[in-house]
Amino acid sequence: MSVPVALPSIYLQQFSHLLNELGGDFTACLRVADLTPEMLNEPMVKGDWKQVERFFSCALQQVNVPELGALLGERLLVQTHGALGYSLMNAPTLSEAFGLLESFIRIRIGFMRLRVENQSRLILTADIQLATLERFFSEVVCMAVKLALEFICHNKQVVQAVHFAFAEPESATTVRAMFACAVHYSQPQTALIIQPELLSSPIRIAEPEVFALAQKMCAEALAALSETDSFSYRVRRYILAATNRFPDQEEVCRQLHITTRTLHRNLAKEGTTYRQIMEDIKRGLAKEYLAKGQHSQQEMAYLLGYSDAANFRRALRRWML
Repeated sequence: MSVPVALPSIYLQQFSHLLNELGGDFTACLRVADLTPEMLNEPMVKGDWKQVERFFSCALQQVNVPELGALLGERLLVQTHGALGYSLMNAPTLSEAFGLLESFIRIRIGFMRLRVENQSRLILTADIQLATLERFFSEVVCMAVKLALEFICHNKQVVQAVHFAFAEPESATTVRAMFACAVHYSQPQTALIIQPELLSSPIRIAEPEVFALAQKMCAEALAALSETDSFSYRVRRYILAATNRFPDQEEVCRQLHITTRTLHRNLAKEGTTYRQIMEDIKRGLAKEYLAKGQHSQQEMAYLLGYSDAANFRRALRRWML
């Protein structure tokens, strides 16, 4: 199933400068992904996930710089985030800035989510299986968010620690130096851990009227984005957002305020079914679990909602054919 993706042109422009400085060929990566330089003239570059995957995989192969995601994140300063960055700069407190990130990150990088947990943790998840690009996008978002929070707090050390769900890479020492805080790997979730005493501190540059206007701009951008999402992508996004469980189609219908008949009809128009979407999600997650090597087959069966390991093994054989 094709998953539509849109990325801000300014992000890709920053990436082009970085890649060329490192000896890569940005234009060649665009060609590999069936994208064109003219697309950068629009505010958002639109394609599908397979194109994004080919583009960034090509770039990583060209320059062989494992910490490329963190390097890109360093270049995505708060002013590159459009209405979201404008809102962050005028948030009254750090806690309200978290709410903005949770509500509106999709208007900048639509397949990633930030969730506030226990007030001082920002949990990063993805709506799609990032596979080999998990490290890249995790570092991009975590670095960009860290820098934005520090900027609005006048360069205070807001982030106490960064947790990554993937295994520790050989370049971990370099990454730790770039983040300038504790960085831990092989964690249950990718997350930014915030200094709790700073949450309610007022941000001196905040302007209430500008903040309200910027929030309205973010809400309008999010509404426009949601209208362009395919129906199957909305279903997929809700399934992936249901942490550690797989909702049945009746629950999804309640969330989308539709009947099961409407669900089936709309998915059929896009050439898929609820079962196919669920199968695709579980197949992608299984491949990620296998690549990480952190779970036994029994554990993977449980995480993917199978009643026993035998059923999971049969599904695994089917997926790997």
